[in-house]
Amino acid sequence: MQSFLGGTGPRDPVSLALGAAGLAVNVGPWTQVAVRSVGGLSAVGFDRASDTMLVTSANGQSVINGATGDILYRNREDDGLDASALKGTRLDHPADERFDMAGLYGGGLRSVTDDGWSVERLGHHCVLHPAGASVHFLEAKWATYNKDATFHVLDRSGEEIRAFGFSWTGRTLVCATPSTLLIWNRPAPLAL
Repeated sequence: MQSFLGGTGPRDPVSLALGAAGLAVNVGPWTQVAVRSVGGLSAVGFDRASDTMLVTSANGQSVINGATGDILYRNREDDGLDASALKGTRLDHPADERFDMAGLYGGGLRSVTDDGWSVERLGHHCVLHPAGASVHFLEAKWATYNKDATFHVLDRSGEEIRAFGFSWTGRTLVCATPSTLLIWNRPAPLAL
């Protein structure tokens, strides 16, 4: 029987490693800048030119500085989300470019940065990998290749992971469940 992680059961090496790993707060250049409670989070999106985030929920809209986790704007009356188009409008600046949103209605954030960091959802785990590494390299089929299996668990609360990924700049990382928003930031990556 295949597990949700692709192994052959509860003893596959990926499942065992994820279950044994601690939660990452600060990893390499990434520093956790905020853990925010959000009631009924529906979607998250990033501005294309900065690390400004738009977060929509059952309680309206928040605009958040991804570098600090600070709330820049809050609207409790409307969320500005167009669920069918997966676009969000920042209600304090409605003329600005709309945000591409990811969450309850679909969509996706960047899963890989320009310098190779990657993030993925594995069941109820949100997992971060440094460039060239993957928890999947623990699987037997990779054993003879001596691949880097480094990984970091960002969330395993047991809640649905509604949205996860990087900002367009590659400096902010988010993992969101229906009730929690986790935000990490790092300095600008070195040019390749």
